[in-house]
Amino acid sequence: MAGSWGWVRNSQFDLLFILGTAGLGCVFSLLAWVNPELFPLLLTIDVWLLGYHHVVSTFTRLGFDAESRRQHRFHLWVLPLLVFAGTFAVYQVGGVWPLMSIYFYWQGWHYLRQSYGVSRILDRASRRPPADNPATVWMLYLLPLAGLLFRSSQGATTFLKLEVRMLPVPPHVAWAASACALVAFAAWVVFQARALRAGTGSPAQTLYLATHAGMFTLGYFLIPSLETGWLGLNVWHNAQYILIVWLFHNRRFKDQLSEQHWLLSSLSQSRRMLHYLVVCVALAALLYTFILKGLGWIPAASLLIVQTLNFHHYIVDSLIWKVRQPAVRRNLGLAS
Repeated sequence: MAGSWGWVRNSQFDLLFILGTAGLGCVFSLLAWVNPELFPLLLTIDVWLLGYHHVVSTFTRLGFDAESRRQHRFHLWVLPLLVFAGTFAVYQVGGVWPLMSIYFYWQGWHYLRQSYGVSRILDRASRRPPADNPATVWMLYLLPLAGLLFRSSQGATTFLKLEVRMLPVPPHVAWAASACALVAFAAWVVFQARALRAGTGSPAQTLYLATHAGMFTLGYFLIPSLETGWLGLNVWHNAQYILIVWLFHNRRFKDQLSEQHWLLSSLSQSRRMLHYLVVCVALAALLYTFILKGLGWIPAASLLIVQTLNFHHYIVDSLIWKVRQPAVRRNLGLAS
């Protein structure tokens, strides 16, 4: 079954990763859409259990053991200072709205790139001949980018209760981009069906790409509210990332304890997945409570620190998760 479907770990884990995370995102968005009064509660759950946790998960790769700290010295000690300097400069020049606008668009690109990376992981895990589907990359990119243009054309002025300014996209440009994305999706369906019949292409990757199309369509097009649609995408993205990082560590230590990396290897055992999640949630809660409460008396300090962590996370993730890196392929069990 694993060979025929192309699972990365096994059917249970991969279905949780593909369908479970997408289903969770849909539940959050649809609940907030049906009952907008639930949005603050759902956002709080997402932020404290998934959002902050998913940012802190990055640091389990960068600094949970001496080896990782040596390897990622620049990412741990220098890059945060550079990102904070840039974030502070933007705030000094334009105030809150440039930070929120950068956050909205950069986050959308971050979601897209993670989804592209997941697609590549699943493709490599299948160990099949590459599917001859030229529409895959077009569909992967065009749907989210058309969604960002569509949201921009709606001209929202606030995002998460803070001022934001969208790119001035005319509605006809947004609809033209959406039509191109729809054509790319239709072409992908046709080519992928042929690839699966020919024995190329991965069923697991196909299932994931279907959720990719569904989540971006729901989040950017079908749900009227910018924030409600974003919530589902954010939950989906956060939950995915947390599982990817855990899988990386689990495969790295192969369910064995390491004297040099005792804490991380202990938490990364298959039977201790819940322990790993609890520790990361606790660390995230301590860090962000200090940022939000301890620095609350300094004007804009919390916003600057939180956005520095977000932007640092976006940069680091674009560097440390490339599938072409031997360590990533090895620790995710992928073919060279």
